[in-house]
Amino acid sequence: MRKTKLTPPTRTKIDGQIYWRVVAPSPTGGRIRRTFKDREDARIFHEQCKVQIAQFGAQSMEISDRVRGHAIEGMKLLEPYGASLIDAVKHYVAHLESRRGGVPLSQAIDELLLNRKSVEVSARYVNDLRLRLGRFKEAFPDASTRSITTANVGSFLEGLGVAASTTNTFRRDLRTLFEFAVERGYVEINPVRVKPIKCKDTKIEILSVDQTARLLKSCDPETLPSVAIATFCGLRQAEIGRLDWSKVDLDEKIITVDADIAKTGGRRVVDIPDCAINWLAPYSKDRGKVMPSEFRILFDRVRVRAGFKPSFEQRRDTVLQTLLQGEAKLQPWPANGLRHSAISYRLSKCKDIGQVATVSGNSPSIIKRNYLELVKPSAADAYFKITPSTADGKIIKIASAFQ
Repeated sequence: MRKTKLTPPTRTKIDGQIYWRVVAPSPTGGRIRRTFKDREDARIFHEQCKVQIAQFGAQSMEISDRVRGHAIEGMKLLEPYGASLIDAVKHYVAHLESRRGGVPLSQAIDELLLNRKSVEVSARYVNDLRLRLGRFKEAFPDASTRSITTANVGSFLEGLGVAASTTNTFRRDLRTLFEFAVERGYVEINPVRVKPIKCKDTKIEILSVDQTARLLKSCDPETLPSVAIATFCGLRQAEIGRLDWSKVDLDEKIITVDADIAKTGGRRVVDIPDCAINWLAPYSKDRGKVMPSEFRILFDRVRVRAGFKPSFEQRRDTVLQTLLQGEAKLQPWPANGLRHSAISYRLSKCKDIGQVATVSGNSPSIIKRNYLELVKPSAADAYFKITPSTADGKIIKIASAFQ
């Protein structure tokens, strides 16, 4: 194909009018024609083309006035930083390249949840993971694994508005997600490099004897066994969630917490106080899960009926919302209140730090530091006398139960 050359202004007639035309080479091999009414305008354009082609080649002829305007504006913005337009373009291209090869955030989350199910982790863990990562996905609905930055993670965690320990739990789950993404090649570096929040030591809070009796009385058949075991035996909620009735021996008055369900990974045997036998006996089974899958929802109802705030007031549960409408003043729920109560009252009654540490799955130093002399012996005696009959309209009254 014959190569087009830049031609000087040529006189031409269009619809009886005299115009001046300049023909310039196109980078695609064709030609660019510009027509001017004034000869001087044509001459100036011709000279500009000569200089442009000499400096940048024929490809520069494809740059529109709009692009030129953008280039000028861009150079002005970059000038205070001493950077050139090509520096900015290279930086942005590198940014775009870094995002290639990722997958939608929602896909990575779905794959992680499926993976965790396949390795037989607890259903509760998978559900908690789904809820927390789902909240992250809602914050970045159009994001890919490669588009999420450390700054994104930091702003998300800062905006949660929850306790430090809960924020750290979200951070842990996000690290799990992106470590999984790294393993699958969806991202090179885990962006969750935000440091965990240092949690302050919080005061151990427990339920009074009256509050405990009222809580047990507020339970229904589905929640009562779990609550009674937590109240009098001190098992963790996660341990009760994995506990089977076959491990609850009311005749021998023991609960066997096998290593695969214990938080510490060590097997332990926990004795069942006589008062707890009275609460558990009507609901005992040969086998089957002790805790129902929807325990959290059901226990929020129990808490409200007993005069305490639920864990989540905006929960989409019509029964809970109805209960909340009828309760004007609700007390805050003490964090980990049932387990803290069980350990505190047991220690006050038996005075044996080592024995309490063994059955609770804690170290003696933790028991001594957090639970020693937290309640009076008279309150401990009353606590382990709470039975269905004493809680039914005759709640035990103990003045100044706490030290």
